[in-house]
Amino acid sequence: MYLITSETAVSAIGSLKKATIRFANRENSTVLEDKFEIITLNGTIAIAGVHLHIAIADKQGKTIGGHLVNGSIIYTTAEIVIGASEEFTFNRTFDEQTGYQELEIDM
Repeated sequence: MYLITSETAVSAIGSLKKATIRFANRENSTVLEDKFEIITLNGTIAIAGVHLHIAIADKQGKTIGGHLVNGSIIYTTAEIVIGASEEFTFNRTFDEQTGYQELEIDM
């Protein structure tokens, strides 16, 4: 069994019927319900938490993006490629300056 300690979302394509996104400099997330194409998905995955950003496009091709939050629902498919590293361990520690759990990389 492989323990998730340091992975990154390398690539993603697919579609959503519900997108839950927190936009820049906002405390609350926004729920969008429609059909969206996943344009890209990037971020880190670790035991201490997941930090993913997503860009999606609507029916007119308008693209929006932000911090992916729990609650999004796949429409038809989501092909997500995850890369793993055995050299590093991703941790998250609270940073008093930012007020967030920030990424810390241990070798």
